[in-house]
Amino acid sequence: MTASTSSQPINPDKPWISFLPNDYKATDRNLNDPVVISAQVGETLVKKILMDPRSSIDVLFYSTFQKMKLSEKALQPSSEELVGFPGERISIRGYIWLQTTLENYPDCKTIDIQYLVVDCKSPYNIILDIPSLNAFNAIIFTVHLCVKFFS
Repeated sequence: MTASTSSQPINPDKPWISFLPNDYKATDRNLNDPVVISAQVGETLVKKILMDPRSSIDVLFYSTFQKMKLSEKALQPSSEELVGFPGERISIRGYIWLQTTLENYPDCKTIDIQYLVVDCKSPYNIILDIPSLNAFNAIIFTVHLCVKFFS
């Protein structure tokens, strides 16, 4: 028995996304860097947002929360903790819903995201998780260090 292939997309209502050589964003071909973007979050353009397809929560780091000049009153309380990879427990300061917009000229898409606000050090300002990436229809291509989506 031979396997057959089809030229039809698996999900025909979604357009094709391709990555071309001019999409390549890496500065060093030997690094395995994560995909990091900028996006409009609330009223602020936030840089150093990690696109993490392994994460199951969206995280807004408290230092970024403060730089965004968001009101503490907007923070909804939470008594939960996050458990990191080495088993470290981090208290959640609270959570906040913020409109988040990704732009990929000529397209842009905005969704409401519930961010857990945590007070710990990070090289990133925000971490976007799997459900948010799926809501954006985001395709991450780590070889090119870029993300594309369809609206």
